[in-house]
Amino acid sequence: MNIQHHIKTLLYRHDCVIVSGLGGFICKLQSARIEDDYVIPPSKKVSFNQNLNTGDGLLENHVAKYEKVSYQIAEYNIMEFSQKVKNTLVSEHEVLLNGLGTFKYNDNNNLVFEPEENQEWYLEAYGLPKFKLSPIAVQKNNQEKTEPVSVPSEKIVDLKQTEKKSSRPLSAFLKYAAVGAVIIGIAGVFGTEIYKTKVEAYNLAEQQKANDLIEQKIQKSSFVFSQPLNPLSVEVEVEEKNYGKYHIVGGAFRIKSNVDKKIKQLQEKGFDARYIGTNSYGLHQVVYGSYKDKTEALKNLKQIKANENSGAWLFVKEL
Repeated sequence: MNIQHHIKTLLYRHDCVIVSGLGGFICKLQSARIEDDYVIPPSKKVSFNQNLNTGDGLLENHVAKYEKVSYQIAEYNIMEFSQKVKNTLVSEHEVLLNGLGTFKYNDNNNLVFEPEENQEWYLEAYGLPKFKLSPIAVQKNNQEKTEPVSVPSEKIVDLKQTEKKSSRPLSAFLKYAAVGAVIIGIAGVFGTEIYKTKVEAYNLAEQQKANDLIEQKIQKSSFVFSQPLNPLSVEVEVEEKNYGKYHIVGGAFRIKSNVDKKIKQLQEKGFDARYIGTNSYGLHQVVYGSYKDKTEALKNLKQIKANENSGAWLFVKEL
């Protein structure tokens, strides 16, 4: 099985892929940025955390599905791959995973991962090149000069003579217009006042009708208790359910939305499934059930491993 090919395939769709016994490959998004007058498109860079060495089922299920093998065989092959990488590091001091990067030990004997530079994991920005910023040249338009226009002498008109000819008819027209405006204004003032008086009288009458109607409603619905009623008190006892400290874990998920799907799936099968929080690696844990008695928990664990999930385990902790 080509385990590193499956790791690479999952990294295109997920931000974290844990390889049991080895560690976790983590994709981190880098936003678009400007460096040395170049615009760099957004991208994802891969890093490695050797503390994330407990599988969450993502890689195991993927390998089992595409290699058409059982979950146990997929898990065994992943562990074998991790051990092979470690053995090669001891003997060769460096391991190259094609398409992922290189593992090696530094001077302090710590495991270091150097990702492959030319590998792009961010599909949304795949193929976007970097480009250089260039200043924009601003062109200034020259203002057009205007030249005075000469008017022939025969076209010049004596304005004073024109004003004298038209002053008498215009003044007469203005007198009649002023008289008409005064008459229209007086009519408008009196008409407006009459209209306002009628509207106010109508509103006052309607308001009085509304007040009388409200008063009748109040009189019909008003009543007096001869004796005051005693207050009703109810005591509710809330009993906190004690699930016990023995929990059969059915899965640990990096994505929180998968928790609700798993709980619903197990509850439909009759299990008292629930969410018990995150583990030390930040993975969300779902249990088949919790028990107060250790013997009962081990008995149910044996049945679940035989019939439901061979990867289930017993987690002991007071929650």
